[in-house]
Amino acid sequence: MTDLLADAATIVDGSIDRVCTACVLLVEHGGERATYAAGSLCPDPDAGPDAPCGDGSLFDLASLTKLATSALCLALVRDRVLDLAMPLREIVPDFRGPGKDAVTLAHVLTHTAGLRWWKPLYEEASSAEEAVWLAAQEPLAQSVGTFTYSDLGYVMLTSGLAAAGDAPFADQMRERILEPIGAEGCGFGPRPALACAATERDEKVRRRRLRGEVHDENAFAMGGVAGHAGLFGTAADVAALARVFGAGAVIGNDLAAFARREHARGENARRGLGVALRAPEGAMCGRFFGRDAWGHSGFTGTSLWVDPALDLLVVLLTNRVYFGRDNDEEVYRFRIAVHEAVSRPIARAA
Repeated sequence: MTDLLADAATIVDGSIDRVCTACVLLVEHGGERATYAAGSLCPDPDAGPDAPCGDGSLFDLASLTKLATSALCLALVRDRVLDLAMPLREIVPDFRGPGKDAVTLAHVLTHTAGLRWWKPLYEEASSAEEAVWLAAQEPLAQSVGTFTYSDLGYVMLTSGLAAAGDAPFADQMRERILEPIGAEGCGFGPRPALACAATERDEKVRRRRLRGEVHDENAFAMGGVAGHAGLFGTAADVAALARVFGAGAVIGNDLAAFARREHARGENARRGLGVALRAPEGAMCGRFFGRDAWGHSGFTGTSLWVDPALDLLVVLLTNRVYFGRDNDEEVYRFRIAVHEAVSRPIARAA
């Protein structure tokens, strides 16, 4: 396994202080696991002291939170508390308006609910309740069934799943998902700053370097607990979360297999229930991951990709927004290079 990481480790080392300041790469293949960590958590003395990045370092997982929220939703489906065909308005009563009665939970999980991709809720909201209400008032932006990746449905699931499960969202996340799968370091912020990789210097809202508090502005306005962003965790925590969709942990094998099926298509995009499927062209997991590969990415520079045919899982955690948000192309090329370095020898040997 260490040989499998050698080329990828060189790529990771070359990314430090260029793409990110901290990076952890975790690979599972053939029943074995290897991890490589590089860089440091926070070179900025205003948010220090700095420390080496290690296997157990915490990262702002950003939209990998959606994997956990989807897992919670599917766990409630398994328990017959929810049904994927039920209208979203049944658990989010404020979600009313033209066309909205047709929006189901399945539409939210596949990003086909007709919602706009994003809205700066934080400009008006100062609580989760206000953010959910604002998201629910937003008119549909396109026909239900049209794929548009959107945070707004997952914002609304924050209150919707709390109501359905009759317990606070964060409590259900911990008790139904994170603890059963053994994601011991995973949880909503704020988290101890010295254990966390710093993210962006927020010059607009908080006026400081962010470390241990959620990067996403809307999640911050919601108190750091949200369905679309807010979880912090280690690479091992993300690998544990993969067991939900790969091995049926907490949701069962049938729902896990159903979630990994293609349910929606968009422009160079394929979606399962709560998971992304390998894109037809230019997939960020590279050329050697097959069509059945699935995963998710996060805005802060986090990702999970699994290829069942190769028996390969790759978790790549970075703090790519440390230097700002204008490095999408460089991060995209970096992700492809790392995933291809790991998967190329496995694919060629298969």
